[in-house]
Amino acid sequence: MHREWFIRLAQTAAITVAVAAICQELEKPGEERQWHGKVGFIPYDFRLPTLEKIKGAYWNASEDRVFTQRAFGVGWAINFHALLENLRIMSQPAYSEEDFLMPTDSIKEILGSQETLIET
Repeated sequence: MHREWFIRLAQTAAITVAVAAICQELEKPGEERQWHGKVGFIPYDFRLPTLEKIKGAYWNASEDRVFTQRAFGVGWAINFHALLENLRIMSQPAYSEEDFLMPTDSIKEILGSQETLIET
């Protein structure tokens, strides 16, 4: 029951921020509308995403931040490259990005060792 309440609260908050972002853009004169910006501290971007924007949001090796601006929508994206770097998984030189897409036994072993480190 608490889980359903939390999900509905999160959905309501996301919809509220999206509506506020759209209203914020519609209040501007037509030539000033950019369809990206912030509502308070929450970023939004309603422009059509490109493959480059998607990669920059979800797999950006040049960015240290785990939470980056989304390629489309409201809120933040997870930069999985930075996340794996912070977990010290990507710092293993013998493994490539493809290994994480199709985990081998050695990758599963590394992931298991990370869970052991977290528990201790």
